Amino acid sequence: MGGLVPSQAGAALQLARVLDDGGNIGVLVDQKFRKGVKTRFFGRECRTNPLLAKLARQYDCDIYPARCKRLPGGRYRLIVEDRITLPRDADGVIDIEASAQLLNDVVERWVREDPGQWMWFHKRWQI
Repeated sequence: MGGLVPSQAGAALQLARVLDDGGNIGVLVDQKFRKGVKTRFFGRECRTNPLLAKLARQYDCDIYPARCKRLPGGRYRLIVEDRITLPRDADGVIDIEASAQLLNDVVERWVREDPGQWMWFHKRWQI
């Protein structure tokens, strides 16, 4: 399955090495990121980690939104959606801010579909 990379200094380089080696990565995009790009989540301004969009821009890799759904009996279902196309600027380069917003929009849709599946222990909207 691969390894886990803790969210700390050097994580971006570790993920980039995986992509350099032709591997795949998964990134939690619904986390608070104090130094992130300004976006909106449920209509409120917040900061979002730009890492996934930056890696997609650098490596021109596909993005497949995925989530786990809790099921009865301690089971889970992995739901992988169709590939999404990240927004690009006039020069055809992936737009970091617009892509971060698109990812927030995907998570917001999931939460609206089934709010009981989500719980945050951090202050997501604190700027």
